Amino acid sequence: MTKTRLSPYRWAIEILLLLLLVAQSLTWLAPAPILEEIKDGLHIALSDAGLTISIIALCIGVFSIIGAVVAERLGTLLTLLIGIWLMAVGQIASGYVPDFATLLICRIVEGVGYGMAIGPPGTLTMQWFGEHEWPYINMINFAFGYVGLTAVFRFTPMLFTGTGSSWRAVLFWYGIGAAGVALLWTILGRERHAPAANSSIEAEAAAAGESTVTVPSGSALAEVAKMRDILLIAGGLFGGMWVFQIYTAFLPEFFRVFRGMSLTQASLITQVLPFTGLFAALLGGIGTGVTGLRKPFTWPIAIATLVGCIGAIVLANPFWIRISLVLVGIGAAGSLAAISTLMMELPEMNPMRVGAANSFVWAIGYFGAFVSPFLGGALAAHFGLRTIMLGFLVFQLLPIVLMYFLPETGPGKTRYEIAAANKARIAASNPEGTRRESVR
Repeated sequence: MTKTRLSPYRWAIEILLLLLLVAQSLTWLAPAPILEEIKDGLHIALSDAGLTISIIALCIGVFSIIGAVVAERLGTLLTLLIGIWLMAVGQIASGYVPDFATLLICRIVEGVGYGMAIGPPGTLTMQWFGEHEWPYINMINFAFGYVGLTAVFRFTPMLFTGTGSSWRAVLFWYGIGAAGVALLWTILGRERHAPAANSSIEAEAAAAGESTVTVPSGSALAEVAKMRDILLIAGGLFGGMWVFQIYTAFLPEFFRVFRGMSLTQASLITQVLPFTGLFAALLGGIGTGVTGLRKPFTWPIAIATLVGCIGAIVLANPFWIRISLVLVGIGAAGSLAAISTLMMELPEMNPMRVGAANSFVWAIGYFGAFVSPFLGGALAAHFGLRTIMLGFLVFQLLPIVLMYFLPETGPGKTRYEIAAANKARIAASNPEGTRRESVR
């Protein structure tokens, strides 16, 4: 068996990927802690203020698909560069907007850039890293997305105060940070075009001049959109992102209005969610890497989000609110490395298809993230924010149910399947004993 030589430059690429993921989180959710100030400053309704966050999700949903098509023609790196520069320019321009319409245009530009940059990280990970490294690289990447989310709620109130209580200045400086990351990618970013085998079996077959799978030559996006397992993941992410987005967007507002907290208090308690997500992403990645299993880290973990979201709304004690947000963070982040790795391990996957699959499933997910806060903000005016946040939890059933039907793809699946088969065989060969045991 031959092994693909791994370049040490992959670690420079990984650092750039981590900076990109932090910048994405900062630019997207920067308005969340200061939503009340933006609403008052522009004299707009809560639904309009929520739209400044959810419009990015809509753009991601559309332009992650377009980005996958562009990447097939222009290459992964150039697509990523277009995306991150659009994010930076849109965020910097947000610091100078005179009205709501202009702010919305700037946020659309950011969303277009975010969408273009969704697929490339998966492609670059598969290009630069070995198969045995995928679970851990995915783990670190998703964890750093939560570093960005934590920073939003931790530092935005401080930045807001330090800039003379100017929400425009907050958005501007986050844009400057994104521009710095874009500049680093422009100077140091690289693609690696050497083919990566999908599995050790395929690597051995390739070395022997054989082929274990037939990879059609059509559009990568069209091919992955037909895959049953990709559709299950997409549906699960739609429900999970629907819930995650309305809670991250409106929890600070909920705590300020219903629990009487200040801006700083609401932001600090909300940051428990992404801070927990940081560690949950790490532990979930380690768990799936050590066990060699993916499926146990998908749908079971989504149950924690459902329980935690209920607790965050119905409980008034700050201690129990924090415990609830810990559960939300575990459910939201603990499965991400497993899902991403599972997609890489599906039959007939290659780096370009992984990028297309990432674009497709997150496009569906972010469509849910777009509708959720915008619709939720509008309905809250009639039914109350508390009622809407609890009612929308029905969508959390989607990741629980759909991801239950995903296959196991990890190297530990053989042990898992053998144990299940042995249990079934014993039960089938001794039905009387099984019946007596159940009666006893």
